[in-house]
Amino acid sequence: MRTVGRRGTFIFLIILLLISILVGISIGPENLYLPHIVRGLISGLPGLDWAARGFTLKGPLGLESHFGPLPRGYQTIILDIRLPVVVMALFVGVGLSVSGASLQGLFKNPLVDPFIIGISAGGAFGYVLAVILTEGASIWISQFLKVLLSFLFSVGTVFMAYLLSRTGSKVPLTYLLLAGVALSASLTAATQMMVYLSVENPTPVIFSLMGSCSLTKWWEIGIVAPVILMGTLVLSAFGRDLNAFSAGEETAKHLGVDTERSKTTILVLASLMAAITVPFCGMIGFVGLMVPHIMRRFIGSDQRLLIPASALFGGAFLIICDLVARSLLDVTIPLGIITGLLGGIFFIYLLKAKRVGV
Repeated sequence: MRTVGRRGTFIFLIILLLISILVGISIGPENLYLPHIVRGLISGLPGLDWAARGFTLKGPLGLESHFGPLPRGYQTIILDIRLPVVVMALFVGVGLSVSGASLQGLFKNPLVDPFIIGISAGGAFGYVLAVILTEGASIWISQFLKVLLSFLFSVGTVFMAYLLSRTGSKVPLTYLLLAGVALSASLTAATQMMVYLSVENPTPVIFSLMGSCSLTKWWEIGIVAPVILMGTLVLSAFGRDLNAFSAGEETAKHLGVDTERSKTTILVLASLMAAITVPFCGMIGFVGLMVPHIMRRFIGSDQRLLIPASALFGGAFLIICDLVARSLLDVTIPLGIITGLLGGIFFIYLLKAKRVGV
């Protein structure tokens, strides 16, 4: 019965993800209907551009169905404007959710979010530093340095926390968590100071840091998607080790887990998945906290199931959040505000329900 329940949950999550993708594409200033979306998506495949030009289907008994060309501009709206935003939200949701589930399992702490160990703060610092250094430079140099410095500072912050918390040949997880919180606070203050003192027009920078997928380009997805897919697959393979960590490091050693190697690999991959989202979509918090918590209610704590379930639900969740951010008012609200509001409410719920040991 338990197996049927889990299988049903995964089927529901797949259906939810597909529906969220279609709804994310359909709703906007110009609402699109399902037949238009399907034809627009098909027309983007090699050799199938006829789906947009119009065609005739022959049915039984000689009946024919005629489909005219897609309305003017629909193909561009679907393939070049809305689909990249939805796909980026999907991958960012997957990355943050899988990262959160893995870090919570590693730290044995349900309150750990990918950004609490300094990933977000490091990325924001690198992004603003690149804005200052590339003032007046070409757009390609500016974009390249923003991505490079944001990514390097994100991962570098985690490694700095790793070094600060290292005692001998071991890295106590509690020390690592505290080092991450301390570095996050320091880098956030430094970033705010740079914006205040050195950025001539701070509004676009502040908007970018608040989180958004609304300006996504396909080349950006080409960078983010492989990292997220690779990290999800590898961390799923480490599900057994994460299950062993839940019983304590000593118990994990007795179960044959190379704790230091597994700890380092999981930490690096989880950090990498969260870090790659920062230069392209800014700081989107609480996704890695909320999604694994919700999935545990339906799937349980087995990381071999929790990680893929979190990936599916995380992708659908962030697509829906992005849709709300784009559609709630006449202006696009930063995605980080939506997830922050939901995360705050969810955090209060956890405390009231006494589901966390604090």
